[in-house]
Amino acid sequence: MSKTISLTFWVLALIYILLMNQLPVALALVSKAAPILLLLIPVWKLLAGKLRLGMVIAILFSAGGDILLALDGAVGNFFVPGLASFLIAQVTYAILFWQHSKFHRQRLWLAAGYVPIAFILAWFILPASGELLIPVTAYLMAISAMVLGAAFCNRPWQWLFVGASTFALSDSLIAINKFIEPLPYAGVAIMLTYYLAQYMIVSGMIKPED
Repeated sequence: MSKTISLTFWVLALIYILLMNQLPVALALVSKAAPILLLLIPVWKLLAGKLRLGMVIAILFSAGGDILLALDGAVGNFFVPGLASFLIAQVTYAILFWQHSKFHRQRLWLAAGYVPIAFILAWFILPASGELLIPVTAYLMAISAMVLGAAFCNRPWQWLFVGASTFALSDSLIAINKFIEPLPYAGVAIMLTYYLAQYMIVSGMIKPED
């Protein structure tokens, strides 16, 4: 990814993180999704075919989830639609990772290390999710598929696995903050890990195969 795109991405991301509680709704929608939509540029320029299409879909639905969750509580209840939009993005990332995967024995420890974490998250989050049990369960499964796929993807796994794991961390913070207990500085932690996750995933996918 070019230095210009990287610098612009992080400037936009930090502007939103620093000002997100002070922005009017309309401006918050634009500034929250802007860093993610910027990632379409390197994806479109450096990828082709089904891989490019899949990454565009994942990025667009991620941006859609950003917008819907920014609307949640401000003008109505948009948590479930936002969750659905991110679910599509997660499933798309998972499909892409597994389509470009190959078994690597040395990476089994990555997958093995994540599995108990996924079960611990499910143990705490699912009982607290109430009437959202089914969509939250589906979402946790999609996250797990994405992280495990990243461990075996032929693209540079260091970028993808850390990115996917950070994405899972961001989503876990959302779930804990919403369903279990409000967290201090939750918004900052959630958005910082989210932007880092998306940046690393896109950076890994536009690099050549291992």
